[in-house]
Amino acid sequence: MKRVIFGLIILFVTSLVGFSQKDYSKTLLSIDQTDYTFGEFMYVYNKNNGNDNLSVETKNLNEYLDLYVNFRLKVKEAEDRGMDTSAAFKNELAGYRTQLAKPYLTDKSIDEVILKEAYERLQWDMRASHILLTVPKDVSDNDSIAKVAYDKLIDIRNQIIDGKDFSAMAKKYSDDPSAKDKPAGRNSNAVSGNGGDLGYFTAFYMVYPFETAVYNTEVGEVSMPIRTQFGYHIVKVYDKIPELGKIEVKHINVKPKTNDLKADADAQAKIKEISEEIKSGKKTFEEAAMQYSDDKGSSAKGGLLPVFEVSRMVPEFISAISKLDVGEMSVPVKTQYGWHLIKLVKTITLPEYEKYLPTLKTKVARDSRSNRSKEVAISKFKAEFSFKEYPKNIESFYSVIDSSIYTNKWTINKADGFSKILFKLERRKYTQQDFAVYVEDNQVMKHKGTIRYFTDKLYAQWVEKEVLAYKNSKLEEQYSDFRMLVQEYHDGILLFAISDEEIWGKAIKDTLGLETFYEANKSNYMWQERIDAIIYKCSTDSIAEFVKKSLADNISVDSLFSIVNKNSALNLHYESNKYEAGSSDIIDQIKHEKGISNIVKVGSTYYVVDVKDIITSTNKSLDEARGIITADYQNELEKNWIIDLNKNHKVVIDKELLNIE
Repeated sequence: MKRVIFGLIILFVTSLVGFSQKDYSKTLLSIDQTDYTFGEFMYVYNKNNGNDNLSVETKNLNEYLDLYVNFRLKVKEAEDRGMDTSAAFKNELAGYRTQLAKPYLTDKSIDEVILKEAYERLQWDMRASHILLTVPKDVSDNDSIAKVAYDKLIDIRNQIIDGKDFSAMAKKYSDDPSAKDKPAGRNSNAVSGNGGDLGYFTAFYMVYPFETAVYNTEVGEVSMPIRTQFGYHIVKVYDKIPELGKIEVKHINVKPKTNDLKADADAQAKIKEISEEIKSGKKTFEEAAMQYSDDKGSSAKGGLLPVFEVSRMVPEFISAISKLDVGEMSVPVKTQYGWHLIKLVKTITLPEYEKYLPTLKTKVARDSRSNRSKEVAISKFKAEFSFKEYPKNIESFYSVIDSSIYTNKWTINKADGFSKILFKLERRKYTQQDFAVYVEDNQVMKHKGTIRYFTDKLYAQWVEKEVLAYKNSKLEEQYSDFRMLVQEYHDGILLFAISDEEIWGKAIKDTLGLETFYEANKSNYMWQERIDAIIYKCSTDSIAEFVKKSLADNISVDSLFSIVNKNSALNLHYESNKYEAGSSDIIDQIKHEKGISNIVKVGSTYYVVDVKDIITSTNKSLDEARGIITADYQNELEKNWIIDLNKNHKVVIDKELLNIE
């Protein structure tokens, strides 16, 4: 199927010098009562000839016209036989059309924007904190539980702006467990919460709405509440540093002996002393790490840590690294793990945009941001088709949705009498009854949310579905290239089906017809004079001499090989066949006579040929030439079929349109 269908799909050229737009609308060809315009002919001509010139010689068009007429006759015959009404045909064409329509139902222009936005964000590492108030993801924004959470976050944000400490407020109010202090238990020590501090991260590390809020908030500012699948958040951005990428460092770690201020001061004094030793040259960083570091996992390696990204280390560590040049040592840095000296070994940052693009596309495709092109497209389609919504009618519809929707038992009769318009696309009206049908068919719940949430979700899905369906229904009308492309697939499927019936399949199945054709044309399938020979391929000239002498002495092939290849199977090879002139360079270099040839050298290889027989020219049998005979038989079937098609259909061509004399 593909070899025919996709053979038709080549570049489309829309304009040609020498013909006016008026010419394109004229009828060039009529078959029975069906007309085909000059424009349709030019479309197929350009697609099949890959024409990218601005002018076309009339001679070329005239030569192609016969092919076009034959093509149209075949498709018309398939239509007359009803091949385009079969379920198989309709399903296949619908499948192709669905694929062809996809680019028209998204906004590809936004894809580049999304990719470049992601790449730009990856240039920066962000440090941010958040306060989360959880809201079930199956609760609508306008449900009371969501409104309460939103309003509470607004109040918290206002308090922070008025001077309250973000970390303290996070520990007090955030539903993120990591934000809060954890008291000591019977078998565990007290743990200080992070106060909402998420450390450093870059694009693709957080859900897309959260990431966007972070990158759109200035350092030191607090965002407005934003909704994610986890609930509502406010975000405070603490730092924005150029991308560090993959980081390799060495460090020296001094841990306080106990959890008190004196132990911490002692550890600080020790790290300062180590720093001075390194600066004075008494020890290298690596020597000091091996002698003093309390991180036993890295000390033996001179302090070298495995390569990591910013999200894998505590923020104080990353902040210190961001201030270093390669080879430079940091000042003493305090983290929850004690005191550190850090030496930057290297960073591996992003490659340039074009080189990183394949990886970036994969990341975007796996991320929720990939939905933006569809969302933008739907917004455009709504504007294109004058989308108008009736909120009051939507609101009133909620009254007919009850808890039966949770058990897939809600029925459309509960919406009896509800027929008001919910939205319009141009003159097309979508009513409460239309939506009720959709609700009845799609009331499957994965998460048991509020009735309002589920209805909102179904409504949004329904609107999206109908907007896309409406746009889809307009594609042939709006885009001539799409219309012609669908027509190509339509014609191509029919062409394949009827050609298989009349030519390809028939030539294979009709064995009697094939034999009859062969007998009538067997003189076209002849062997030239052939040499029945064995070609011996020798690795050296001495082996070739031995082979030649042995063959002359009538030594058998098996004996010859057992002798020559005793020490190596690479010494001697052979092939045996019947060779026509030109089929073997070796055969062409020897005398065409029975017996043992002289040695022939080609490159570093030596050949000896044992000519068994000279076979005079003779007919090829049907089995010997079945492939080419079948192909010729198919051509014969097609030629006769074209004659019959012209007899059985009335064909009228406007020859003056192509200036045909």
